Amino acid sequence: MFRTSLPVSILRSALFLPLFFFGCVSCVIQQYISILFYGHGPKSWSYINKTRSQFVVIMTFLTQIVNPCKISITYDQDSIPPGAFKVDMKNNLHSILTPNSIVIGNHQIYIDWLFLWWIAYTSRLSDSIYIVMKDLSKLPLLGYGMTNFNFLFLSRKWEKDKVKLTNQLLEIDANARGLGPACGESHVSATNIRDGDAPETSSVFHWPKGHRSSNMSPYQVILYPEGTVISPHTRERSAKFCQDRGLPVLKHVLLPRIRGLFLALRKLRNTVEVVYDVTCGYDGLRPDQYGEDEFTLKQIYLRGNGPKKVSYYIKAWKIKDIPLGAETVDIDDVSPADFAKFEEWLFKIWYEKDTLMANFYQYGSFVDPMSSSTNTIEKARSTTVVADFKIRSVWELFPVYLPLVLVALLLLVALWGAVTLIRWLF
Repeated sequence: MFRTSLPVSILRSALFLPLFFFGCVSCVIQQYISILFYGHGPKSWSYINKTRSQFVVIMTFLTQIVNPCKISITYDQDSIPPGAFKVDMKNNLHSILTPNSIVIGNHQIYIDWLFLWWIAYTSRLSDSIYIVMKDLSKLPLLGYGMTNFNFLFLSRKWEKDKVKLTNQLLEIDANARGLGPACGESHVSATNIRDGDAPETSSVFHWPKGHRSSNMSPYQVILYPEGTVISPHTRERSAKFCQDRGLPVLKHVLLPRIRGLFLALRKLRNTVEVVYDVTCGYDGLRPDQYGEDEFTLKQIYLRGNGPKKVSYYIKAWKIKDIPLGAETVDIDDVSPADFAKFEEWLFKIWYEKDTLMANFYQYGSFVDPMSSSTNTIEKARSTTVVADFKIRSVWELFPVYLPLVLVALLLLVALWGAVTLIRWLF
């Protein structure tokens, strides 16, 4: 009650809003200066990647202050090696994740991505994150920063999105092979593909083939196949789609959309090693409640009324075990048989995810009947680690805010010089 009182909420807002705003300004200033001096070459890519890490440090620090919470991870030892997740004496999480990976999960609240980004941070991969999300490029300040992060924005119009996504994914793949724009390389050819029913065509750009080990840039792509958070409206729409397809109605997750993930896996198939299948549950949330209503941004950051623990079940899939079919430049040229096989694979995962969520609500832990290492409550708890959601050290904030302090000092010196000159002249 004390944490959500009006005086505390006012104090929390007075702390959160300036730190968030100036932290974002600092990241954007660094991005702008790096692009100004180095264009879009390797050096600017390096600086922008540093601001990725800085942004998740900002968000993690502010979240741990206004809404302290725990992260619980249960992992499937059939697909993830023992020791992949450990907690030290200070309750810091240390993880060993495979670079060049795609993370998929169920979508419940608007900051789901933050907790997954933080897990990447615990594996020293926070500078390699790409998020597939609704187009926020027009958002003041944040839009510019996320555009420079090369996040994969969606307009929700497939014919428009598929070409843009294809080019971004091929660019990520090329960077991971050391032969992309982050390494100073240019595309070598282009193929025109149709843009829906329109007479115009759009270009898909191709990068040099092969690998150059000296300049490889790893990646971790976060993608929510459901396309939106679960809510009364989206749950009803998902149920109708299940019924129309003759499928059992999902109770705790939404039926996933196929094409976005299918496209991502096909275009990254030469470099992606693992798909992390993540199931997320929020403690304190009942099956009949919706995270988007209970844990809004306002509730979390201004009232401190967010989840006290975020629980994950993580399973890994090797790319060779995923049916992707033969490669085509245009995703819409895939054979119906290949598409159906992938759809069956993804739907199977999502129905297992629905069972996992049902078990989470019933037992308070993720019991996976499909796994030999977590198929009972006792086994699930024995393969679970719990850590604090926090940054490793407050010193990580130093490089975040230092550039802004230096810019402010330069402006003060310039102002002092201008005032001194005016007084001398007049």
